[in-house]
Amino acid sequence: MQERQTKQKQIIYEALKTLDHPTATEVYGYVHENAPSVSRATVFRVLAGFASGGRALELRSAGSEVRYDYNVQPHYHARCTDCGRVADVMAEGLPLGGLKVMADHGFEVSGYSVEFFGTCKNCKKA
Repeated sequence: MQERQTKQKQIIYEALKTLDHPTATEVYGYVHENAPSVSRATVFRVLAGFASGGRALELRSAGSEVRYDYNVQPHYHARCTDCGRVADVMAEGLPLGGLKVMADHGFEVSGYSVEFFGTCKNCKKA
């Protein structure tokens, strides 16, 4: 059964694409400015649905709010340890060595996540 594409879902998805790896709270703030009738609960529920349905990624990191990424194509992330900003990292061939080692040890890999940590250029300047 195909999920219904409502106007609220369209607004929330556009916010997700416009903002850079936002938290649910950031998406709600953006949506509320443009469509005040959309509730906070709706934004949080729709984002969770996007993640479980494969339309968005949930980026979880210990001690940080969950962030969302509309880009579901294989890629990695860099997270600033000062401000929490998240950026996409495109790198060819990065997980292949690890995947080979896992296969050599009899593991069937169903997914993986690579996240780099450091200081973004804005925080380095400050």
